Amino acid sequence: MPADFTPLRRRAGRIAYRSATSGDLWGLEDFSVRLQADQGRTLMVSCEMAHGEAHVTRFSTLAVDAAFQPLEAHVRILNHGRPTGSGWFRFTEDMAEAETATLAEGRLSQQQPIARPMRGFGIHALMGDGWLAASFPFDRGPGHTHFWGPSLLHSLHHFGATGPMLVTSTSGLRHEAREEVTVPAGSFDCHRLSFQGMTNNHPPYTMWISADGDFLYVKGVVEGYMDGLFQLEHLIGEPLA
Repeated sequence: MPADFTPLRRRAGRIAYRSATSGDLWGLEDFSVRLQADQGRTLMVSCEMAHGEAHVTRFSTLAVDAAFQPLEAHVRILNHGRPTGSGWFRFTEDMAEAETATLAEGRLSQQQPIARPMRGFGIHALMGDGWLAASFPFDRGPGHTHFWGPSLLHSLHHFGATGPMLVTSTSGLRHEAREEVTVPAGSFDCHRLSFQGMTNNHPPYTMWISADGDFLYVKGVVEGYMDGLFQLEHLIGEPLA
């Protein structure tokens, strides 16, 4: 007799990248999140975008524990349709490791000490940005700015077009408000957060993250040359938290 099979609980959706000025579409992000028996989660996401000279496609997987602390990640990058790098990342309690290969840098093996709790691991997907807020001390209320110390991500390029490899940022998050936000996928109770102290000359960036414990990316605005408006357009599945 076959064993009983119960599919993992999941949520999936699509985020559209548009010009805040014209409304023109310049990118799409399709994601799915699965909740495991140990309450850890795995995010699988594809991002496609064309903005100015940047034509980037990224396929990423990020696994976290029940506290949204990173365990593993994989990132594959294409520029103008050409594969330019891929890499695997692993996180223990005190060490981050990476095994990557890129056209620009060749084969790399990296290790870097870490201290938990981390802000998270930046994979440049917007859903991944949402998970960076999972360890924020929301109990301190709006107006609080939190820095975790050096934070890891796979690229300092604004569109995540370089690497992948272990690189460091010192940016933090400021909790601006808790408010209801309506996007094409519906209305959501959200935390509004802004990035603070970004080290790669990134334009001002604000995001709205669901307050249901799943830290879904609902909306985002990036000012300056990016002129970006990001909105959750489709969502299936019930809250996992």
